[in-house]
Amino acid sequence: MRVRAEQGAGVIEILGAAGLLAFAVSSISVGVRCTLSGFRNRQLPELAIGLGFLAGVLFGYVPESLATSTDLVPAQLQPALLAVTQVAIRAAALAVMIFTLAVFSRRGATGWAIFTVVSAALLVSWVAFPHYLSQAQGPDDVFWYEVFSVSRSLAVAWGAVESLVYWRMSARRRDLGLSEAAVTNRFLLWGLGLSALTCLMASTTLAGLAGIDPTAYGWVIFESGMGLIGAVSLWLAFFPARAYLQWVDRRAASQRS
Repeated sequence: MRVRAEQGAGVIEILGAAGLLAFAVSSISVGVRCTLSGFRNRQLPELAIGLGFLAGVLFGYVPESLATSTDLVPAQLQPALLAVTQVAIRAAALAVMIFTLAVFSRRGATGWAIFTVVSAALLVSWVAFPHYLSQAQGPDDVFWYEVFSVSRSLAVAWGAVESLVYWRMSARRRDLGLSEAAVTNRFLLWGLGLSALTCLMASTTLAGLAGIDPTAYGWVIFESGMGLIGAVSLWLAFFPARAYLQWVDRRAASQRS
């Protein structure tokens, strides 16, 4: 029975890692593509999202996971490494907001207000929370870590909401033959991808609110599922196969008829 339990735990760990690994690979691929395109075309939105995804994954999520979940990082190096990851994660959140502001809310006062408030929360929480630690050590640390967790999640959630709102508006135009089906679908995919990323960034806070151990197998599988949804959505948004685009066009045509 003990062997079976250990084997089951091993399978769960593999499944849990699979979704997060898929999301990391998809994010890096999108980051490279958008960064190169942003430099080539001198477009701020592409450059922001490209550099943001690369920084968030390569200098944020991956090294943070190595430092907190494995023994690969020596203990004396962990504080310096975690300090870097905290800066990278905040930079990624700011980059996503810059993209959202430039693409969806450039002229809206509400967009600028959200950008200002969330940016301030990210900065203040970095100063107030001992950023070289992986977990809060006292009540004050808990508070400022939650400010950090909520603000970084809001930065991404804002982009998800804006994209999904545009998807609904574009879908109405698509049904009238006034918008391309592929463009409309990309709004949906981007919104879904950022929604999944929001869940991942807020997973610890959400688990705490639900009274669930974030290391429990069920929660690990939930995080893995969010990672898979995000990975597939981002990949289809930026690297769609011809067969997928044809399916999108056929589906749009059937809805108009």
